[in-house]
Amino acid sequence: MAPTSWTQLSGHKNTFVFHKSGLLYKKCDGNEALAYESLMEEATMKPFVPNFYGCLTVNGSCHIAIDNLLYHFDNPYIMDIKMGSRTFLEDEISNAEPRSDLFEKMVKLDPSALSDEEKQAMAITKLKYMQIREQLTSSSKLGFRIEALLKTNLHQTKKDLAFVNTKEQVKKVLREFLPTDRGQFHEILDRLDLIQSSFKCSSFFESHEIVGSSILLVYDSDKVNIWMIDCAKTVSLPKAITIDHVSPWVQGNHEDGYLFGLENLISIINELKHEIFCLLIDL
Repeated sequence: MAPTSWTQLSGHKNTFVFHKSGLLYKKCDGNEALAYESLMEEATMKPFVPNFYGCLTVNGSCHIAIDNLLYHFDNPYIMDIKMGSRTFLEDEISNAEPRSDLFEKMVKLDPSALSDEEKQAMAITKLKYMQIREQLTSSSKLGFRIEALLKTNLHQTKKDLAFVNTKEQVKKVLREFLPTDRGQFHEILDRLDLIQSSFKCSSFFESHEIVGSSILLVYDSDKVNIWMIDCAKTVSLPKAITIDHVSPWVQGNHEDGYLFGLENLISIINELKHEIFCLLIDL
């Protein structure tokens, strides 16, 4: 599988430059570079993120240099799981001015969500648009959504996953994607459990809101690994603000729902483990 196949599927076209050394150059802003710098300094988090090698200019744009996590896999199966019950920063919705461009997007996305007043004004706020977009996926209900996947015998694309929003729909996609090898299945659960326990005692996690980040799950015929990726919207919390990454978000409290989503993801995969392997025993 060419790396560009995955980046186009996952919505990152023209964002990455792949280097033959096994590095990945990703366009970035200052937030992502700062986040990775901090992550490299914390033993609790470092094993679960790609190694960061600094910033450089590529084709006239600033890029971060990180590990190409797919480099050592052979024809891997890949899933990008967007974590959190909120995938937009509070600053992004601070402007309460209704916008006509977002109204047009909402008409295409879900016209039934528009009020009579919004239809008459032909404009909606960014907060309304972002919240409705989250509600159409599993993000608001489960604290995560399946953003993209690639598996040879599945011909699904990101578009197919756009309205996967109930627990049963999520379970169906995960059931079709996850390995049927018992050992690899347990490796996935063990890695997720380790990520969860490590993040709970992380000073980085305690002091940041983790927004728009993903869990990248990769396996091939003999290897499994999982990492936290995408830190462009990972920012330090304002002074005097503390969050638990579980509580519901209301504007101003900065809760992101990351641990809420991770708990639900682990729970659903555990349910699948019992269903799949109990069935195999019965057979």
